[in-house]
Amino acid sequence: MSGKIIKQLFKKEMLDVLRDKKTVLMMVVVPLVIYPLILILSMGIMSGVSQDMAKSTYNVAISGDLWAEYVVLLVETESEEYSFKIIRSDDMEADLQNGTIDLYITADDVLGEDVVCVYYLSASTKSSYGLNIVLDKLEEHSRAKTYDLLEAADLDPEEVLKPIKIEYLDHSTAEESTGSLLGSILPFMLVVSILMGTMYPAIDTTSGEKERGTLETVLTLPVTSKELIISKFMAVGLFGIASAILNLISMCGVMAYMFNMMEAMGAGVFGQISVGKFVPPVIIGVLCVFAFAVFVSALSMCVCAFAKSYKEANNYITPVMLVVMLASFVSIIPNIELTKTMSLVPVVNLCLLLRDLLVFKFNYLNILLVLFSNIIYGIVAVLILSRIYNSESIMFGDGQSGIQIFEKRSNMKKGGVPTLGDAGFVIVIMALVYLYVGSSLQLNYGSYGLVLSQLLFIAVPLSITLYTKKSVKETFKLNLCKPKKLAGGVLLGIGTIGWALVISAISTSLFKESAAASQQGLEGYFPNSFLLGLLIMAATPAICEEMFFRGYVFSALENKLKLITAILLNAALFGVFHMSLAKFLTTAFLGGMIAYIGHKSKSIFPGMVVHFMNNAFACVVMYYPVDFALSFEFLVMNNTVDTLISIIFVAIIAVVFPILGYKLMADKITPNNE
Repeated sequence: MSGKIIKQLFKKEMLDVLRDKKTVLMMVVVPLVIYPLILILSMGIMSGVSQDMAKSTYNVAISGDLWAEYVVLLVETESEEYSFKIIRSDDMEADLQNGTIDLYITADDVLGEDVVCVYYLSASTKSSYGLNIVLDKLEEHSRAKTYDLLEAADLDPEEVLKPIKIEYLDHSTAEESTGSLLGSILPFMLVVSILMGTMYPAIDTTSGEKERGTLETVLTLPVTSKELIISKFMAVGLFGIASAILNLISMCGVMAYMFNMMEAMGAGVFGQISVGKFVPPVIIGVLCVFAFAVFVSALSMCVCAFAKSYKEANNYITPVMLVVMLASFVSIIPNIELTKTMSLVPVVNLCLLLRDLLVFKFNYLNILLVLFSNIIYGIVAVLILSRIYNSESIMFGDGQSGIQIFEKRSNMKKGGVPTLGDAGFVIVIMALVYLYVGSSLQLNYGSYGLVLSQLLFIAVPLSITLYTKKSVKETFKLNLCKPKKLAGGVLLGIGTIGWALVISAISTSLFKESAAASQQGLEGYFPNSFLLGLLIMAATPAICEEMFFRGYVFSALENKLKLITAILLNAALFGVFHMSLAKFLTTAFLGGMIAYIGHKSKSIFPGMVVHFMNNAFACVVMYYPVDFALSFEFLVMNNTVDTLISIIFVAIIAVVFPILGYKLMADKITPNNE
């Protein structure tokens, strides 16, 4: 790998990106011009609307026994800022709806007590604003009447109404108050702006180069794929970091302007702010933001590399942008804190860390976890990117990687398995369907809804398979395997379950809250009958989830990627779909091994058996915890049993079974296939 070649390629990529006006616009103009304009204009508009509402004349209708008293109350308490006009109305509700009046009041004397009702329209800004003014006046009137009654009874109103003197003492510094305000806004804006800044360079260096037809020319030069990837990544990463810096400068400038304006208007509530106190959190935050910018750059390039044109890349990157925006909203939610678990979640970890830093919360372990997790995610994304650039079928579009579902059905060829693009599309659709439809079914119908939601794992991919004319048998691996392969798969699966239990114990100890929440969420779905529970919690997922993950998804991955890459991606997807940090490693390990079993057996059925065994084991533990504990203690942990027997038993489960299974599933080497 030559540094000179990388330098020349880097210069070439930078020139190509800078020629694109969209990139310059999104990286420079938006943060330095658009953001300040948006914030300043919005403040001006809100201020203007507020002043206009405060100086308005409000049309009010009044009815009831105490009509005169409350007419006088509103008319006599008018100020220079607002006024009330009393309107006679025969149908106050209709007049309120058609806008003739802004609100109406009913005031009656019920058994010596004033009962006042104020009717307004929350959909009307003027009506809502008028309500606040009227409520303030009614509160003052009620307080004055209370004082009069107490004085008439020879009581001191202050002593009766305020027997306890209450003072509010804010121990937060001006810097902490300011940081709290910034922490709810700044992370979201920063994350989205970084993504926007890296998005267009990523598109231009990948799909844009394909569309221009210059990628083939570059690859004919004496350059390696690694040199090409590094140069492109350096260019996009540089734009990501530059975008982060420009956005930080712009946002800090806007915030300083806002606070100066508030202080000049006498509305400053934070006092004198020491800018120097923000230096340490800003330095730490900038380092983490840079790491995040590098990760987002690599992620954007991975997504855009699958597209064959600029327009298609925009379509691919849009869902990524929506997911990132949704995740970045976490900084606005007050009850979510940056724990060790949350420190490993992309996007979310940066937003929560920035929020903590701005209020001067320094948990150095969490800071290191956020920093290094983003670096690791970036490295993984770069490795995936290198795989993509090593695949000619993906880079030059042989039609087997794109999303064929959007093509004309008459142009689709019969047979084969889904493309990578179709698999990715179905994964996204399945996630949305399961989130909305599946969750609704589970909430409304309990354990039976769980079965219905599991059936979605068959219905969605099967529908897409039939529509795209793919082979159902090949796609879902509906092949009968040899008894030897089935036995090997089962033995390998038993060993896998044993190791999965060890991984589960470790994960549970690390992520106790997530494990408890997951366990609590499942308990409500177990029916009273063990056999019914076995059907719902073991058999149904074993069939449905295997049809989706090791059938539709894995057949597409296996067809176009290296086996190890396909297995790892399938395992990661399986872990993510279970939506539990404590279960991720366990389910990913189990899913990866079942994918390997499916590959070796060329059938989905051994994987279904292993999946059923794993879930059935969990059902036994759930329904018969005491009996299971006694049995396990007798076999392994009881002191009356010889220690050597216990060791042999564990070794058979964890080591011997997997080795036997692997041997049974291994393909024989014959002279024809040597």
